[in-house]
Amino acid sequence: MTDFTGSSPSPQRPSAVAILYGLIVSLCAALAGILVVASALSWTPLSERTLPYLTYTIHVISVVVGAGWSARLAGERGWYYGTVTGLGYALTVTLLALTSAEVAWSPAALIQGVLLVVIGTFGGVIGVNLRRPS
Repeated sequence: MTDFTGSSPSPQRPSAVAILYGLIVSLCAALAGILVVASALSWTPLSERTLPYLTYTIHVISVVVGAGWSARLAGERGWYYGTVTGLGYALTVTLLALTSAEVAWSPAALIQGVLLVVIGTFGGVIGVNLRRPS
């Protein structure tokens, strides 16, 4: 397919769009998860001691959904799109945490970021295999 200039589109453009959509979907999923957990903490007898486990669960689900969405849009190389989406999510969450709270950099944050990237790779592999048959 060619655009109005007669040249074929760059292969980088669709990949960037797929990764951006995946990152947006993962951040929206995280926001929805945060709202559900905040509501549950406010209106139920759920203890705040469970908050770290719920936070990790929200991160995992968000990365899997976003990476899967990204790889499904791309239709190929699910591991690549999942990894980049997971990396983008990990960097975004880390930067938000470092700028908005009194959080110090720690090895645990690095390990969590690496795990999110690995989980994103897994989500991308799942997402590329969930694409619609053509």
